[in-house]
Amino acid sequence: MRFFWHYEATNKALMTNNKAWYLQQIDLFQGISDEEVMKIANKVVEKKCSKKELLYTPFDSNDSICVLKKGEVTLYYSHYGKKLIIDVLKPGSIFGSIDFKEGTNDHFAEVTEDAYICFFTIEDFQKIIQAKPELMIRFLKIMSDRLSDYEQRIKSGIFDAKEKILHHLELIEKNRNSFLGKLKKTKITHEKLAAHTGLSRETVTRAITALKKEGRIGINL
Repeated sequence: MRFFWHYEATNKALMTNNKAWYLQQIDLFQGISDEEVMKIANKVVEKKCSKKELLYTPFDSNDSICVLKKGEVTLYYSHYGKKLIIDVLKPGSIFGSIDFKEGTNDHFAEVTEDAYICFFTIEDFQKIIQAKPELMIRFLKIMSDRLSDYEQRIKSGIFDAKEKILHHLELIEKNRNSFLGKLKKTKITHEKLAAHTGLSRETVTRAITALKKEGRIGINL
């Protein structure tokens, strides 16, 4: 029984250390002391999530703030059965009830690559960033950068198909800079580009063909 207790305690400590290490790699928590990060890690619930799993929908009650540790999550609206993609999140991203309001979100969050996600309650997350002013400033900066990205995407809506695709490819390249170093390149299909830009599959193919002829994108797309 004593050995079992020791094993359980050791295993729990290793899990906490692992969560703490990942949290320290995220921009929001960088520079925080090991002791403080360990305290934060103890408040985190970590979950492995499978591809195509819905983390929440507009019909669910949600009171969690999520940090994507590994994998990919896509945020989107559904309009008459068609997905209107808001964002494709990479490791280090913060999402969920980031307005600190309990209730429902107005969008879907779907796992699009097998993922590990850390979940905070709104109350715990608020206490953490309120206790250290530098965390609050970093959090506001992260949210400000995200709003700026969204604004750029809205502006890109006035562009023609070729410019929309180029703008989206630039965002993909930007998001490859993971909090654990550069992410490996992943193949993006014409179907994905169509979904992310709101263009039809045929329009994407024609635009890519034209961009290749103009030498504005590589031939491997």
